Amino acid sequence: MPSTTLPSSDLDLFATDTLLDPYPVYASLRDAGPVVRLNRYDAWALPRYEQVSTALRDHETFSSASGVGFTDGLNKLMAGGVLASDPPHHSTLRVILSRMLMPRSLRDLGPTVTAVAEEIVDRLADGTEFDAVSDLAEAFTPRFVADLIGLPEEGRSQILEFGAATFDGLGPFGERTPDALRKQKTLLDYVSTTAARDRLSEGGLGARVWEAVDAGDIDEAAAITLMMAFLVTGMDTTILSLAAAVRLFAEHPDQWDALRADPSLVPTAYLEVLRIASPVTVFSRVTTRDWECDGVTIPAGDRVAVMFASANRDERKWGDPERFDITRNPADHLTFGVGIHACVGQNLAKLEAQALLTALLARVRRFEIGEPKFVVNNTLYGLSRLPCRIVT
Repeated sequence: MPSTTLPSSDLDLFATDTLLDPYPVYASLRDAGPVVRLNRYDAWALPRYEQVSTALRDHETFSSASGVGFTDGLNKLMAGGVLASDPPHHSTLRVILSRMLMPRSLRDLGPTVTAVAEEIVDRLADGTEFDAVSDLAEAFTPRFVADLIGLPEEGRSQILEFGAATFDGLGPFGERTPDALRKQKTLLDYVSTTAARDRLSEGGLGARVWEAVDAGDIDEAAAITLMMAFLVTGMDTTILSLAAAVRLFAEHPDQWDALRADPSLVPTAYLEVLRIASPVTVFSRVTTRDWECDGVTIPAGDRVAVMFASANRDERKWGDPERFDITRNPADHLTFGVGIHACVGQNLAKLEAQALLTALLARVRRFEIGEPKFVVNNTLYGLSRLPCRIVT
């Protein structure tokens, strides 16, 4: 039976305490209803799986053209990019990206990813303490993105700052917003100078973007936004998921034993990591028309929080959703999104994660971890530090 009252909440999705431990807040919002008015932000929340899945598949109603964040400044800076656009412009950008990041296009990268994963794990498996974030995940992922794009060696050390700041800036205006805007402008300067067209390696993704300009498929402004998208979305989420995998397997040694017993479970194990520890928690959309759900109407023109991480732990979708279970095979998790805005880099993320987990399986009997520290970021959830020791 449809609800007769408007579900609303004064809970703050972007308070520091929430960002550090968001799942109790998400559970409260799911309990409140499938559509919940967020009183603090003049917006609506979709906290349950069914409605999040529906919104992501209905880009005509839930538009990205006005930005996916809650801050006008960053939404304007990202306007027209692959994250912040609708068809037909989005379709053009998407075709270019998809052509470069399909599994067959990444096939030649596989042996290199495997070799690097094995080299890093061999180096860390000597029994000394290391940080699973900086020494493992961050030491592994950025090099592939930089090489794949064809970035010059100069300036590579700063590219990790770009993604985290951009994701942080997608939240409502707060004390960290000015820094996020400044780094977004620094990213634009980097793409326009240090990583300009004439400084990109031949055959890399960056060079292919400019080939699309020459072919008349996109203009120079679109090329710049694509380059920025590569740098913003290609690393932080994968890094956070890899560090989360170490933490989860350390906290659930029975699951690590199960994976060691059956390495064929590596692909589904990574999907379960993504489900239970979604690196991206929320993006927003703007409705283009009135949308009704359970007796509640979201008016056209309103901003809506589409809550990926909450949906991935929705009790209505998943049995015992708080349990980490590598046999679950959650192929329909929403971490990568679905529909036209599904993460175009997910094949690269899976390639990297599966290579690293396989390398760890060959050397690790147990992970011993210290106290985890979490990032404070309006859109990302995960670890900033995880002391770790490998027991062989």
